[in-house]
Amino acid sequence: MFIRISGARFRVLKQGAGGAWVIAYDEYQMPRYVSRDELERAERIAAPEEYVRNRERPMSAAQQQRYDLLRSALEDDRCITDEAHRTAVFAAIAREHNTTVRRLRRLYHAYLAYGSLTKGKPRESTRRSDYEAAIRKYYFSAKRGSLRTAYELFILANYTNQGILADEIPSWSSFRTYYFRHFRDNPQKEIAREGLTAYQRNSRPLYGSAMQYRESIGCYQVDETQGDIYLVSKWDRSKVIGRPNVYLAIDTASGLIAGLYVGLDAGETAMMACIANAAMDKRAYCASYGIDLRPEDWPSRGLPSEIISDRGGEFVGNRIDELCICYGIDRQALPPFRAEEKPLVERAMDLIQESYKSMLRGRGVIGDDVGERWATDYRKQAILTLDEYTAIVIHTIIALNKGRVLTDIGHLPVEAPNTPARLWQWLTDQGKSTLLDVDADELYRRALPRASSKLTRKGIVCNGLRYLPERGAELTIGAKIEYAYDPQDTSHIYVIAEDKRLIPCALAPSSARYDGYDMADVAIMRREESEREKAARQMELEARVAMRSEIERIIRQAEEQSTGSVKDISDIPQNRTRERRSLT
Repeated sequence: MFIRISGARFRVLKQGAGGAWVIAYDEYQMPRYVSRDELERAERIAAPEEYVRNRERPMSAAQQQRYDLLRSALEDDRCITDEAHRTAVFAAIAREHNTTVRRLRRLYHAYLAYGSLTKGKPRESTRRSDYEAAIRKYYFSAKRGSLRTAYELFILANYTNQGILADEIPSWSSFRTYYFRHFRDNPQKEIAREGLTAYQRNSRPLYGSAMQYRESIGCYQVDETQGDIYLVSKWDRSKVIGRPNVYLAIDTASGLIAGLYVGLDAGETAMMACIANAAMDKRAYCASYGIDLRPEDWPSRGLPSEIISDRGGEFVGNRIDELCICYGIDRQALPPFRAEEKPLVERAMDLIQESYKSMLRGRGVIGDDVGERWATDYRKQAILTLDEYTAIVIHTIIALNKGRVLTDIGHLPVEAPNTPARLWQWLTDQGKSTLLDVDADELYRRALPRASSKLTRKGIVCNGLRYLPERGAELTIGAKIEYAYDPQDTSHIYVIAEDKRLIPCALAPSSARYDGYDMADVAIMRREESEREKAARQMELEARVAMRSEIERIIRQAEEQSTGSVKDISDIPQNRTRERRSLT
């Protein structure tokens, strides 16, 4: 006999005067006892078709073998009603036949519930609209309640009357089983609970291969991150200057890290510096940090013909627009949370920081517990300057370019090398390159940071220094102009003309003493000059105060000696002559 209790199906195993022992048909449960009243309220239903087929089908050899294994339990009605006895019988069978009690329990349930020892419980695709509505309303919610909370709210809304539970309610077990059977992998769960942004960023399925996106070098993926390390000033190592910004440009076809910027700047200036670095000869760049580079270890040189980036402000601003227009560069700005469109640069960021983190523990590198209570203050551990950190990043990039083995280049011929540097050179030799050959000096100037000022008769003021445009430059006195400047070289700035030409301006004679220094040196020199001037002003003030003190003393003395005397103004020339004679 089969019955339905609270929507779940049960097979009646053994009846008595006070009630009956039943076993669940739709989910895994051992036999349980129901009272006579509950049994009478239960709905009588026909035996499931699957159960009927199982009972009518002859027992196979595999079924007979399993039946023989469980014979002592199946032929003992006490195993239905006495859980302790049932467990003891299973334990004895498990020891004798070298199996597990868990397996025996499942076989026992399978035979009692639906009459088969070789097939699991039937999984019917029966849908329950009340369960589905409750799950979508209470669990798929931005309030992020638990599944148990959703079940309780479901019971409260549908099976209570003035706070009193109904006699028959769906069980928590059936509600939970229904969720895991029909909704466990439903993307709507994360979208509803965490938001579409989190789903697109973390759980959206991705397809394809990054290395097959381009087959010719010249398409660069660019991105930015903040280094997981605190740095100190190179002028005073006792002062922490914060975390550096790292920009990378990586070639899509070869996986070579082609461009780098490490510094304290962010935005368009840093982005342009990274592109300029990608286009330059790396030997001079590495030499400035004391690194002797072999050309074949970092062979990239030239401007990319295509740039892939996200929609960050530095990647879609006026500066990058100007660069693309001047050199005919294609640009692809990806929509938000499409990291799979530039996975190479995303992974390169991680590889670089993973390479040095273990060696810099306790030296300013940020740990996973940053910001937590009682966590280490990593700022106090900083020891590296910006130049030293940049040198570490360069060494890491050289190692990744020449030594990292690529495993996803199946779209290329067998003879293609499998390291980024060698693959870059191989593709170049095959003529698969769309790099643009540009004037390195002009690109360098266009990548410089920019500012604006007013042109006066005394010139243009940039960081406290005055510059004069070259003769013949068509600039209007009093006009506001935009100019580019090099923080490492104070000798010139470059005014951006309306046609995007760069007009050089040299230091004015009043600032010529700063020629040959970088802006950081000039700032220190000007600060020292300011302190010397302040000391001189103090000395000047002290001298003038002393002067006025003496003048006041002389005035008081004169007033004391002339008190009460009558002034004779009748013959001033004669008095003047007499005074002159007395002085000689």
